[in-house]
Amino acid sequence: MDNKEIAISVVSRATGVAKSTILSRTREWPAVEARQLIILLLSRDGATDEVISWTLNRGRCAILKSRHNANDALRLSRLFREKFDKVSKMYECQKSLRVS
Repeated sequence: MDNKEIAISVVSRATGVAKSTILSRTREWPAVEARQLIILLLSRDGATDEVISWTLNRGRCAILKSRHNANDALRLSRLFREKFDKVSKMYECQKSLRVS
């Protein structure tokens, strides 16, 4: 499993949003929030907007806007920040298990 698959799996587990819903075209908040968490995880891990756009089946500009919105949410929302901290720890743990 590569980092992109790990990020999707971890966020799906933590948020309760199915992988198929995350990758769908829905604009319902739980799916949008899950995508924002994935975008933050992958961009902080060094993935480019283009790679993330391929992963989530979105345009590069949509990824850019979502990343900016997610960074704003990290600054402004305690709940979003707590979710991000949780998925970030899970993501790093899964990555370390894969390498071990």
